[in-house]
Amino acid sequence: MNKTLLLSAVVTATVTGAAFAASVPVTDINAGQSKVAVEYSFAQHAEGNGGSNDGFGASLSTGLSDKLALQYEYSRVNLDKGGDVKDHRLEAVYKVSKNVNLYGAGTYLRADGEHETGFQGGVIGHVPLADNLKGFAKVGFGNDIKQTYQIGATYDLTNDLGLNVYYQYDKYSVDGNDSDIKGLHAGLGYSF
Repeated sequence: MNKTLLLSAVVTATVTGAAFAASVPVTDINAGQSKVAVEYSFAQHAEGNGGSNDGFGASLSTGLSDKLALQYEYSRVNLDKGGDVKDHRLEAVYKVSKNVNLYGAGTYLRADGEHETGFQGGVIGHVPLADNLKGFAKVGFGNDIKQTYQIGATYDLTNDLGLNVYYQYDKYSVDGNDSDIKGLHAGLGYSF
């Protein structure tokens, strides 16, 4: 698959403002290796909006060294009532040990016509569960995205292509108003 074509498709999808929501965290860090991922979120429960909200997510990550990676995520959850929630995150991820990474992120959040910029930091744990199957968990705390909890698994179809499924909870604060969004996500990632 042409890497330029794949990257162009992800950038185009992000810029057009399709419905987005969340991303699998960086677990493996290898210098020069990049990964693009797309995900669909379903049955999203948003405070005051019930459980029929959905979305779609995209991310791009790259290893700067064998210990440091960058990941950009764009998220948008389509809410049945009120405006959509749009979330941008730029994360620096640092490998602490074989199964633990730390991250720090700059965030930009937009909801109900209001917006906030901020930060978030946390920890990512990951462990092999079986051949080609890896489990992961992420916990983060910040100011505009006050809390993030994520647990899931990735299954490698090939060395370059993997499926993922996870549950995520985010507590947001925009203009002093707190709300939360939680639900299931499933998607596909391609490494190059």
